Amino acid sequence: MSRGSGMPAYEGDHPLPMDRLPKHSFDEAELQALQLLFRRYAGQPFRLEQVDAAAVGDVSGADIRAVLPTLLRSGALAAVRKAWGEKLYYLPLNRQMGVWSAWGYTELREQNPAQIKLQREAKPGLAMDLFRALTLIAGSGLRMTAKGTIHQKERGKLEARIALKAEDVAKLQLSYPHPDVYSPAIAVVLDLLLSLGLIAKEQTVWRVHPPRLAEWLSLDLSAMNFALLCEMLQRYVPADAGLQHVALRMTAADLRTGVWYSLEELLGSLQDQGLLPSDGDPSNEREAWIEGWLDILCACGWLELGNHPEDGAMFRWLIEREPGSSMASQASAGKLIVQPDFELLVPPDVPFTVRFELEACAELASSGVMSVYRLTRAGLEQACRLGRTPQDILRLFEAHSAGIPEPVREALLQWGREIGRTTLVEAKLLSCADAEAADRINGIPLLAGKLERIGPLHFLVNSDGEADVLKILDGERLAPVNRVANSPDEPIYPKLMEFAHSEGEERTSKESQGWIYKGADLHFYEPDVHPPDFEELFPGWSEIPAMWRKELRRYHVSTARELVERALAWHTKLMLQMDGESVHCLPLAVEGDADWRVKVRLLPSSGEPGEETVLSPGDWQAIRLILPASLR
Repeated sequence: MSRGSGMPAYEGDHPLPMDRLPKHSFDEAELQALQLLFRRYAGQPFRLEQVDAAAVGDVSGADIRAVLPTLLRSGALAAVRKAWGEKLYYLPLNRQMGVWSAWGYTELREQNPAQIKLQREAKPGLAMDLFRALTLIAGSGLRMTAKGTIHQKERGKLEARIALKAEDVAKLQLSYPHPDVYSPAIAVVLDLLLSLGLIAKEQTVWRVHPPRLAEWLSLDLSAMNFALLCEMLQRYVPADAGLQHVALRMTAADLRTGVWYSLEELLGSLQDQGLLPSDGDPSNEREAWIEGWLDILCACGWLELGNHPEDGAMFRWLIEREPGSSMASQASAGKLIVQPDFELLVPPDVPFTVRFELEACAELASSGVMSVYRLTRAGLEQACRLGRTPQDILRLFEAHSAGIPEPVREALLQWGREIGRTTLVEAKLLSCADAEAADRINGIPLLAGKLERIGPLHFLVNSDGEADVLKILDGERLAPVNRVANSPDEPIYPKLMEFAHSEGEERTSKESQGWIYKGADLHFYEPDVHPPDFEELFPGWSEIPAMWRKELRRYHVSTARELVERALAWHTKLMLQMDGESVHCLPLAVEGDADWRVKVRLLPSSGEPGEETVLSPGDWQAIRLILPASLR
């Protein structure tokens, strides 16, 4: 997907709806490696030499290294390269969200709702907060001070329009510019608007970006929620694999909507599966962050919080965590209900594109599952200031309502006869120093229709022809020398239909980054699509004799040490023949010089799994390297 079509882009530029797992069919070795990398790092970046730390049991670091190229080509892994050349690997967010379906989280018990006391209800929702912020910015913009911050009065207007509050965000400890000016709630809203490319800064004012706005408002609520959840998972979760596992498990799609689950059981299941440390309860810092994560998910309108008298904190989802449709279906779109008393009832399935027009022409009375607007003459006058006529509003209701009561229709027609019949516009005045210059300009045929003489020395310049006028006057050497730069125009409430079928523009990296990024800083670096070559994975491969990996045989003690050290460097396994039996082990360290020994961990096929022992060359009769099957 290009950045200019579809909302929004994530790692790897996967569109919505996103595939949860690569289409590549993994073999057992690849799936094992993917599971172990996910368990060890979640979405944290890691270097090639750190791959070995993910190995456990009878899976060696070499086993994981050997399948890295396949995992990269399939999209299960991605990579970036820093400016100085260091390469980092990571699991993209959409792959992390799908790993659970490949091997399964521990199933959580459904709790009895009769025993749970509701502690906190969900708020109207983050999607609605962003929508209300966008309509404010579309109508008047957000002016900035000389210091580059939004004016206090306009910050107050923005704060009043959103349900998200500072206490909903505080425990996440997010960092952002000007924390002394912006509350955490405003910072989150502005950050998401920026990261989605919905607003941009132009000189001294923040404005909406109409093509992106048209794309965003064409999404249904399910798609908006999924996109926002992905943004938060990727950018608001700390660079801590354990907390990333907690956030991912909480949002996994196997947790059913409307069902209560135990937070304590969830954390315990992650410990049992090796996704969280099993050495006791989470630290105070982690515990505070987990509470904060539940707080903001609740404030986003996505879940509710409860308490069990014995089992503690509970939560239940109100939304599905699957990609929604990319656009609201026009066939199934909800209809406005226009009441004879001029109230407009807005069911939840009314498209946001229609709601956007309502914000321009009506006053919001209450918001909730069913929002209520009131149609007034003052609202119609506001709509005219924003480029809409009463006739436009009437057509809107005819197309998107279940019917227009006659009193409302008559009022709209009457208001249409009274509102917007005159317009006050700004005009440019071209002033001449003398009558000769004015007469020359008046006689230039190319300027006909582009300006109008209103006196001996003055002309009115049509705004849409100003550039042509200046170009023609330049050619005649009559161009004004004191061209004053226009002050920024007032933001114009866009008509979304004008952008409905246009491709959006590329987002700059600054816009797509937003203000807040608490997770890994991968967005700073260039993607690297080239898989590591063989020598990078296994340095010195071409230098070793083939018999080291093909034949089980005895070697001189110095050669045997070289072979063992090569196995250590590659984090690969050894096969030893001891008293007529084959023993598989993973070398851990070489000790000593002339009388050297090797510390090994026995693998499950050769005794007690995980048992460590120390061997000397005299303890075995033959030795060879055991390499991953794909390398043999």
